[in-house]
Amino acid sequence: MARGSIKHSDSPSKPSTPAWMVTYGDMMTLLLVFFVLIVSFSTIEIAKFKAAMGSFRGALMPWKPASSGPIIITKVPVSISDYSQFQAATEMQALVEEADLAEMIEVHDVTGGIRIIFSDPVLFEEGKDDLKPLALPILRKVVEMALKTKAEDIMVEGHTDDTPINTEKFPSNWELSAGRALKVLRFFQSEKYPPEKLVAVGYGEYRPRVKMSKTASVKEKAVNRRVEIFLRIQPDKVHSNVSPLSPYGTDGGWGD
Repeated sequence: MARGSIKHSDSPSKPSTPAWMVTYGDMMTLLLVFFVLIVSFSTIEIAKFKAAMGSFRGALMPWKPASSGPIIITKVPVSISDYSQFQAATEMQALVEEADLAEMIEVHDVTGGIRIIFSDPVLFEEGKDDLKPLALPILRKVVEMALKTKAEDIMVEGHTDDTPINTEKFPSNWELSAGRALKVLRFFQSEKYPPEKLVAVGYGEYRPRVKMSKTASVKEKAVNRRVEIFLRIQPDKVHSNVSPLSPYGTDGGWGD
């Protein structure tokens, strides 16, 4: 047989993927599985994760990117003083209930401060502006609250019903309501509360809680005869608006 007639088979084809790449791919797969297992057994704190990602994006993108959707801001409760507005209102409510005055004194934890409503006749006798001894412990507690919460100021509002009054001391309901507010203010001053933080105002019958008809009885009008005290807490000390105490009306007064 002629030597040139022998046909040699083709040499085996070379592998299409280098050997090192196969090893590298196996290692990446193992690492991926490893991290998936770590994540599956861990708990991610979403707030901290978002904060970290925000810092990371801020470092990479110091410019302000265009927003393609709504910006969601999460309100985070801020730690305030040891004696908080909520605690003060709760303690005042407990004191009122202990004194069996819950039907005559209302405590409202409102935005910006604490509103306390003294209904008639817990503070004063009808047509008079002399403080009753029964109310003095409650008023002292108000001063204590104002000092502990570091209130910006205390506003005392005097209100009457629409029954006209005309005496030598009080020619109108304005004078009566203002005189009562001033008597409460003077008491706070005697309890060593800073006078520059005290405000007194008399509204007379012009800011009723409930509008009454001309035929309303004296008993029905009692809801409008009151003294309201508002402790305005500093804005940076306002806690969450959630409160177990019922909110107070919408008369446009302080803290409403």
